Amino acid sequence: MQTIAPYALLAALVSPLAAQAIPVPLNYNFNGILHAGESFLPDDPNGFRSISDRALDFSAGVPTDPLLAPYQIVGTPGTLDIVHLGNRNTVDGGSKVFDALPDFDNIGIQPNWLANPDQSTPQTTVLPFSMPIGSTTSVAFLYQISNGGGSFDVTFTFASSQTHTATLSASDWFGGTFLGTQDIDNAAPGANLSITEGRIDMSAFDGEVVTQISFGNRSNANAGYAILACNFEYPPVPRRVNQIALNYNFNGIVHAGEDLQPDLLTGYRSISDRGLDFRNGLPNDPIFAPYAMVVAPGVLDCVHLGNRNTVSGGIHQFDIAPDNDDIGVQPSWLANTDQTTPQTTQLAAPILVDQTSRASVLFQISNGGGNFDVEFGFQTGAPFVATISGGDWFGGSLPGTANVDSALPGANLSLTERVIDLSSEAGRTLVSISFQNRSNANAGYLIAAMNVTGCLSCVAGTPGSVLNLGGGTGLAMTSSTNGNLGCDLDWTVLGGTPNNALGFFVLGLGSNSIPMNTILPPCLGTVHVPNPIALLTPLDANGSASTSINAPTAQGFCGVQITGQFLELVGGACPVRISDALSITIGN
Repeated sequence: MQTIAPYALLAALVSPLAAQAIPVPLNYNFNGILHAGESFLPDDPNGFRSISDRALDFSAGVPTDPLLAPYQIVGTPGTLDIVHLGNRNTVDGGSKVFDALPDFDNIGIQPNWLANPDQSTPQTTVLPFSMPIGSTTSVAFLYQISNGGGSFDVTFTFASSQTHTATLSASDWFGGTFLGTQDIDNAAPGANLSITEGRIDMSAFDGEVVTQISFGNRSNANAGYAILACNFEYPPVPRRVNQIALNYNFNGIVHAGEDLQPDLLTGYRSISDRGLDFRNGLPNDPIFAPYAMVVAPGVLDCVHLGNRNTVSGGIHQFDIAPDNDDIGVQPSWLANTDQTTPQTTQLAAPILVDQTSRASVLFQISNGGGNFDVEFGFQTGAPFVATISGGDWFGGSLPGTANVDSALPGANLSLTERVIDLSSEAGRTLVSISFQNRSNANAGYLIAAMNVTGCLSCVAGTPGSVLNLGGGTGLAMTSSTNGNLGCDLDWTVLGGTPNNALGFFVLGLGSNSIPMNTILPPCLGTVHVPNPIALLTPLDANGSASTSINAPTAQGFCGVQITGQFLELVGGACPVRISDALSITIGN
């Protein structure tokens, strides 16, 4: 695998615009992905072995897929290509124990590259180069879990000797969009498999440096875990995170009081045969933290893309009349069971996409997983379409229900999170989001929540600006904002008297120009803030200070001018020093 020279890493990290994904090579310990020439050789002492009964089929090369594109995936046959966490001799109830001698069946001998089949202890990678953590850093992994899915821990060790442990989870690997094999080590063509992407927020450790990563503490001792790749991500700081109020069309998550009522006309219905179990409230899982999830019972709580009457071969078709079984009647909130056409949300507040903008989606897919399109519609011009994929929802770490619409306690389920880079559409105004074109006509698709980063847009196209009006007597004023609606406005003064406790920001609407000597005759400079509000803001040891205004979001703020200036009380003939004035006009 290609490594990254330190100077190349530095160049990547200093880029101020596009999100950066830096691949980090892992300490691979298993040849568990099928590459060219590795099939039908189960007893090759140097060959491929499954971590359970199947594997990814990359015999035609690493697939061209948006999920894999940012990562460095091993594409060379005959080499170690995953980090395996588990024990091949005990996985699946011990049914895949390596043969003692070649016997021409589907189970191979223990290969030369595997000194000990027990790799259930922590598997550690000492990084070839230390990775810094910044205010937006996250670390992303691609992985799979066999035999029902589960969770595992990722422990980061810092140069300071401190550590941080986070937990990742996934559903069973069966289903999805990636070619797979079967027949254990024979690697005959088999059903598709899924790959999970898990992301760990590291922003709380800004300033630390990661020196090693360990994988351990798997929750499912009957499963094999395969970690394929790792990226350290350094996205630009988003100025606003918009939790999208999706046009929900289905009550497909079980909340308090919604179980055991399959025929309730206003009640819960599964998108197939099971659902997420939120009866005890929103589960304590970090995947939910950035999102606005529906937690109230008896309301629509997801976007469904599919047809409940045809999913799973049509065996869950709604009853015509109540009959006290697990399948409910068509609910009153569902006018048409066919929701396979594009399901569209018109944004109540259009979003101005910028070079930091990304969309993130939480979703599930039943009956084998698949992919679907997310279409972003703009005020003008063609839409932007991204295809995202996920595996079957079965397994994982979130509580689930079974028995179709009766919602009895069932096996755990998973939610998949995907992130879509929108920076290529910078400068455009996002007005709608549609979910469409599902690849698996036998499945139901459930979109639970979505976020889009970016400031809001002034619908009338009002231009925004940041203008330095001057007038200072040695203090300079700057701002990190560009005046966009919905994003915080800020002013920072530089060059003041260090540690002066008598500093004040003065803010006001509009601007004027009053010579300071008409107010205090010994003083120079110009006052540009009309009818000011004064905010006591002491200067720090560097002679600087900052203030901000929480993001105004209403369209009525478009075109509003807010001017800020700083003054400090000092000794001398003129007791006041003032800064340049900075005027911010809210707009696009």
